[in-house]
Amino acid sequence: MSRLTCLLLLLPFVISSCYEDNIACLDPDATNYDILADEACPDCCTYPSFSLELSRVWGTEPLALDSTYTDGSGNAFRLIRFRVYLGELELVAGNTILPTPENLVEVGIVAGADTVLTDINANLVLLRTSGSATSTIGRLRVGTEALTQVQGTVGLSEEFTAVYPPSAPAASPLATQAGLLNYNDGQGYLTASAEYLLLATNDTVRVDVRGTLPLTLDFPAPLDPIRGTNLTLILTGDYARLFGAVDLTADAASVGTALRNGVGDWLTVTGAR
Repeated sequence: MSRLTCLLLLLPFVISSCYEDNIACLDPDATNYDILADEACPDCCTYPSFSLELSRVWGTEPLALDSTYTDGSGNAFRLIRFRVYLGELELVAGNTILPTPENLVEVGIVAGADTVLTDINANLVLLRTSGSATSTIGRLRVGTEALTQVQGTVGLSEEFTAVYPPSAPAASPLATQAGLLNYNDGQGYLTASAEYLLLATNDTVRVDVRGTLPLTLDFPAPLDPIRGTNLTLILTGDYARLFGAVDLTADAASVGTALRNGVGDWLTVTGAR
């Protein structure tokens, strides 16, 4: 047998002994999806973020906190601050609810006289009249079907009642907020809080709102997902639909109920990026 023939016979064995399987992420929804992988890795996939961006308007104009507006009964007022929690947020594709976005946050849960550190899925946002307009909900798997809705609740579920706000990361919507949203009174987080100045009487009013409601926001048109890519839905909050439809001089309970019930009309999905 010639030397060349021997080398050719040995070559496949040399090549096979040097090759190592490519073990990587095989989930097309992941940002690190590797189509060339030979084998799926355990728990190595990373997923894109799902965020909401709030565009704040009064009718056709940008909302301005130094402007004077008129409520549903003709009362002149200036809006100081409005904050509302949206919870249990999930995307819908046709008739299918997609996997719940994951945003695990370590917080202290009050248990009797103790506070126990616990991981909790905070797929929620706190929408505000000022500050950053973009809030991240969690990590997302979109699949292949066109997206049609985002759904959740106005307000937070009972799961968050025992959270101790000072224990939450500073950037989390669950952390202690200026003008408290959780009084650590066993009732949990407020659903919403509104502060405004009534110009006729020069009174500053704060209305705190509790109680949850289901929320469904339809997309203007089905949105084809781009797998493995961050998704930001743009919401428009038209404060004229909310504060312009309420008598802000009424009792706090009536104003609070009207504001909570009006959140679904206040918000619309107007785009994505």
